[in-house]
Amino acid sequence: MQLINIRGLYTQGQYNGKIREYFYYVSHNGFLFLDDSRMKNFTAAYKDVPFLNFFYSKLKENKTKRYQEHFPWVSLCGIERNYLRCDDTPLVYTELDPAEKSLRIGQSTLSHPFKPESLSMTSNGRVYHHSLIGGKALVADKLTDKLFKRFQFDESGNPIAFKYGNEYVKLSN
Repeated sequence: MQLINIRGLYTQGQYNGKIREYFYYVSHNGFLFLDDSRMKNFTAAYKDVPFLNFFYSKLKENKTKRYQEHFPWVSLCGIERNYLRCDDTPLVYTELDPAEKSLRIGQSTLSHPFKPESLSMTSNGRVYHHSLIGGKALVADKLTDKLFKRFQFDESGNPIAFKYGNEYVKLSN
């Protein structure tokens, strides 16, 4: 996704009537930032797990008729609206638990059941998995690197199966 200059579109913490509005950005590595922060690296990312859990648990498509073009997702919190834009997808899976039963969402402790058959890979090598909020969620590069050797490819280089346990699971792509 190409970053769009939206400077001046909003002010963090602004009020729309009685509703307070904040604006966030999630990177392809699953880090959440205030959208207007200049530095978007690990040190500037949100790390407060209760906040991240709440934020992601309330995340849905933005149908508020405000900022939909630039912030297609929103997390509602009482009288606050937390608008979100993303580098790729609003949810990014960053870890697969040791039992390989669930994927962790970003830096939160929330997880989504791991279904290897729902994995897909694009021509640029990005891996996706079914998402909690519909569609696909990106699998972070770091986790993709760990999983890559378990994919089985056809003669054209397209992924067709994923080794899960002692068997290959056919991908639904």
